[in-house]
Amino acid sequence: MSRHTGLRLGVSVLPVVLGSVDGITNALGLAAHSILAGSGGLGLGLALRVALFALVTAAFSIFVARYVELRAGLIRAGRHLNLLERGALATTSLGRAVRRDAIADASQASLASFCCALFPLGIAAALPTFRWLPLILAVGMLTLLGIVIGRRLGANPALWAVALAVAGVVLIAVGAELNIA
Repeated sequence: MSRHTGLRLGVSVLPVVLGSVDGITNALGLAAHSILAGSGGLGLGLALRVALFALVTAAFSIFVARYVELRAGLIRAGRHLNLLERGALATTSLGRAVRRDAIADASQASLASFCCALFPLGIAAALPTFRWLPLILAVGMLTLLGIVIGRRLGANPALWAVALAVAGVVLIAVGAELNIA
C-alpha cells in the first residue's frame, strides 16, 4: 500500500490545454494592435506584462473552476453516502486533496499560459522588423495545438487545426480593433 505524499507529478490535460489557449489568445487579443500598428513595435516590457497577465488570469480562473468542481463532487458524494452534515467530506483529507489538486491544476495552467503568451511576444520584442512573425507564430501554435487535440481525441486533426487557426485570426482582428495594448 502506497502512502499519498501530497505531490501530484502527472500533468493534467485540461489545465495545460486551457492554459495554452489562454496564453495564446491573451497574446493575440492584447497585443495585436501594438504588433500591427508598427509604431515602434512591441517591447519586452509589454511582452512580459501580457504574459504575467495571462499567468494570473489562468491561475485564478483554473483554481476557482477546479476547486468548485472538485468540492461539488465531495458534496454530491456526501449526499450519496447519506451524511447528515453538509460538507462533511470537505473537512477530511479529501477536502485537503481537493485544494491541493486545484492548486496543482492552476499551477500547470498558469505556467502554460505564461509560456504560450511570452513565446510569440518575446519573438516580437527580439525581432521587431518582422512585424507579422509573432502573429504567425501564435496562429501556428494554435494550429499545432489543434493537431495534438485532434489526435488525442481520435478526431480529425486537420479540422481541429483549421478551427483553432481561424479562431486565432479572428482574435487578431478583434485585438487589432479593440486596441488594448
